[in-house]
Amino acid sequence: MTRIESLLPGRVFQVAFVVRDLDAALGRYTGLLGGAPWRCYAFSAAIHRSASYRGGPTDFSVRLALSDTSPQYELIEPQRGPGIHADWLEERGEGFHHLGVVVDSLDEATARMKAAGYDTVQTGAGFGGDGDGAYAYFDTTRDLGFVVEAVEPPGRMPDPDRIWP
Repeated sequence: MTRIESLLPGRVFQVAFVVRDLDAALGRYTGLLGGAPWRCYAFSAAIHRSASYRGGPTDFSVRLALSDTSPQYELIEPQRGPGIHADWLEERGEGFHHLGVVVDSLDEATARMKAAGYDTVQTGAGFGGDGDGAYAYFDTTRDLGFVVEAVEPPGRMPDPDRIWP
């Protein structure tokens, strides 16, 4: 078992990429990875019960697309910050951003990651179709070169804004 697996004992369910243009990326990533059809969302702090970035408030906004593959692919186009995706795009450009891990308790996962020296960068709660679901992004870049996200999945996602293609 790797250290991350012991800190976040759950399954990796998502591989995520930050992109500059979601519409262009859908065709490009589908050609390389598959994944279509994609469920596309406007995702922002406004649809959350709570959202924070680096310990303070955020008014982030992104467009994102989710595949129905296993693991799931996620494409994220930052629209407005502050937020982890906009910062990544500015500092590192397009490409692989994070692995998402399903956890039973976000509070427990956050405590384990903090004790291991991994700071929480961004959090959100209440984004699901029934106001449930929560996540936290941890800064694991010094050791892994990418971010790890712990997710307590919602019972159901909201209806997508559109399906691509």
